[in-house]
Amino acid sequence: MEGTAIAAAQAGPPEPGAIIRHAGPRLVRDAFGPLATFFIGWKLIGLGAGIAMAVLFGVSIFLHERRQERPATLVRVSLTLVMLRAIVGLSSGSASVYLAQEIGIDALLSSVVLGSLAAGRPLSSWIAADVYPFTAEMRDSQTFREVMRTVTLVWGLYFATRGLVRLSALLTLSTNSYVLVVALSEAPFLLALLAWSVHYTTRVFRGSEQWGGLFDELPAAGLITLD
Repeated sequence: MEGTAIAAAQAGPPEPGAIIRHAGPRLVRDAFGPLATFFIGWKLIGLGAGIAMAVLFGVSIFLHERRQERPATLVRVSLTLVMLRAIVGLSSGSASVYLAQEIGIDALLSSVVLGSLAAGRPLSSWIAADVYPFTAEMRDSQTFREVMRTVTLVWGLYFATRGLVRLSALLTLSTNSYVLVVALSEAPFLLALLAWSVHYTTRVFRGSEQWGGLFDELPAAGLITLD
């Protein structure tokens, strides 16, 4: 336990405000950046240019994260989706098909996230290292497992709901309006869910018998910097 206390003290407890300021922009960048880059390139130059710009954006962000020696779990997922979009977009030759993939991706994300929960390996436990350096003892605790199950469930339901909203927009709105719906259903909700995830995780850890005292004693100034 002493080693755990030292490691945790070096990182500091998860402070919601600081984590959102540092991790929030990266989360939005990784999730929405490739699509925004595609849309700009498509409108200004053409379909091929938009797809190429999105791929270059995804690769550059991945290389940047690797140079920073971060876990980059989210960036890996984002880059995989960028490549998938590019293959389908180029093979179809249609911007509408490229954009419509967001709905399929939401269905895929929801299935993977909720599937990981059903398999007893909640995906949030793997992504948590991108936000806060939980020690091995923390990750092995019942508190961590319970928190990650709840967080994974909420994120899985979000992806499922977002996919349905986007499908409705695709069937009823113009392409430009659909892209607006994609943007509004992504960045604000990602930030809100990130904030909730951090607040919820912190509250449960502070309320646990095993970690409550440790979290209360740790100074907030020790929070890791994610930018």
